[in-house]
Amino acid sequence: MDNILESFAVRLDKAMKLRNIKSVELHEKTGISESLISKYLSGNALARQKKIFLLSKVLDVNPAWLMGYDVPMTDLKAVKIPILINISPSIDLFSNDNIQDYTTFKIKTYWDSNIDNYFAIASPDDDMLPLLGKGDLAIIHIQDKIESGNTALVYLKDKDIYTIKKIIETKTAVELHSMNPIIKEIQTDYDNLIIIGRVIKADVESAFE
Repeated sequence: MDNILESFAVRLDKAMKLRNIKSVELHEKTGISESLISKYLSGNALARQKKIFLLSKVLDVNPAWLMGYDVPMTDLKAVKIPILINISPSIDLFSNDNIQDYTTFKIKTYWDSNIDNYFAIASPDDDMLPLLGKGDLAIIHIQDKIESGNTALVYLKDKDIYTIKKIIETKTAVELHSMNPIIKEIQTDYDNLIIIGRVIKADVESAFE
């Protein structure tokens, strides 16, 4: 890798100022104590690899850049992924008949680098307005588990439909929440729910982050 141009402390300070993030917010989003962040900024401590990853994710910068190396601050790679027509357990998602077209988007440094784990699909409704309306493309990272509070593309067995919702786990059920205030949440369970993947971006002017 190229030589180090600046210290980790200098780069961390630059990134925090650029993103307008204070130490207390960085602590809340990474779990790193404010005292340790203060040591980072003063140059009295260096972050280990795991914490570099956490910091770079929150600050949206290349981890290598944050460490001081002569690399771009943000290292986004444009990739081409298929736009799928439908989601159903009864079809081969990536068959030629189910691929409508292709689109490109930029993968962030800390995202999964395997492009086979991504696809796009049009939102079937306006349930996630104002960030995602009917027909807007949602970029999906394929995964069958979602942390509570994240937004996912899911298939509901009882309704035989796919939908995009925020997943909220409770002690007794799984709730599917919409951003559109006129749409009521759906109470269901994992026996009725197939998680297709996490929504990581929407192909509209507003970012779905």
